[in-house]
Amino acid sequence: MKQKDQSFGLYIHIPYCQKQCHYCDFLTFINRDETIDKYIQYLLKEIKLYRHLDLTVDTIYFGGGTPSYIDSQYIQHILNEINLTFHIQDDCEISIEMNPESVSEEKLQDYLEAGMNRFTMGVQSFDDQVLRMMGRIHRRDTVFEKLQMMDEMEIHNKGIDLMFGNPKQNRAVLLNDIQTALTMNINHLSYYALMIKERTAFHRWVETGQFILLDDETERSMYHLIQDELSAAGFEQYEISNFAKPGYQSRHNLKYWKLQNFLGLGIGAAGNFDLVRTQNVGELEQYYHFIDQDKLPISEKEAMDIEEREKEYIMLHMRLVNGFSLSEFQERFGSDFLNKYESVIQKHLKYKTIEVVDGNLRFTPYGLDVGNQFYLDIL
Repeated sequence: MKQKDQSFGLYIHIPYCQKQCHYCDFLTFINRDETIDKYIQYLLKEIKLYRHLDLTVDTIYFGGGTPSYIDSQYIQHILNEINLTFHIQDDCEISIEMNPESVSEEKLQDYLEAGMNRFTMGVQSFDDQVLRMMGRIHRRDTVFEKLQMMDEMEIHNKGIDLMFGNPKQNRAVLLNDIQTALTMNINHLSYYALMIKERTAFHRWVETGQFILLDDETERSMYHLIQDELSAAGFEQYEISNFAKPGYQSRHNLKYWKLQNFLGLGIGAAGNFDLVRTQNVGELEQYYHFIDQDKLPISEKEAMDIEEREKEYIMLHMRLVNGFSLSEFQERFGSDFLNKYESVIQKHLKYKTIEVVDGNLRFTPYGLDVGNQFYLDIL
């Protein structure tokens, strides 16, 4: 299988948070700030272990957790080490996830001086009642304050994350969230549907009947409202949950959906290199133990055959509004997609869930809603 683009993305996991949100099941640490300094020192050592590979990097993404929670000088140290270890392209996209309550002018200045050029803030809602129910620390006024601060610092490449489908969020609350977001000087918006994960407060509340989830019809109606309002305001949808002004798509996240190469750095981080998926260890002591032995802290390596990777390529690309190029598919996997999956394609063309436009196979708007059957048929 050929990879056209041999530059890499870097994902750096910062697992620390001030508070666990009620819907979150990510690998995060609460009330363990005494471990931050040691963790960062070992993260720097992990980065050094890649020096011999002579890799070129064109996207860097700090995720978590809440990267903006820790001291900004740690972020500077990490980026300094990355610059010493990898070849960084001049136009490298360098992103950081932030929460409103932990953003400050001093931190933003440090990020800018370190080369950060893309900022995304976890907002989730502009309704304080919804925010409390979700376990968020910030309130709506904090978001306005911090985005204004970023405007005054002339930070233009910024976006926010919002969520829909919460039990406290009816259509009126959702519409207010959308309209409020559109008053802000942002150029990217991720709008995620609430997903109930095990071992979260939301999961317990659903199991015990303390709140009832929205039915599928209501949730789809909300999703269509988001699509319509954002499209009318000049945001182009490029992935199931992601919308951007022209030229402001997340280049790093596109690597995930296009099955391009990226390294995962830090505890629990995942990576992808051609036919191999990797997963770092998920416990601090294990992480330290590997690095003390000058070993990459990888606990799992999944080598996929071409057929498995082909299926994954289809599944991930179909999350994109433009789907995938049929000619690129043939170049990468050496097979004609339309011939190989002829019966599946004919079925879904008949039901108008997919279409072929300008050499790309993609979902129709209807197909984006009911695409699961297409995936099952491909598998």
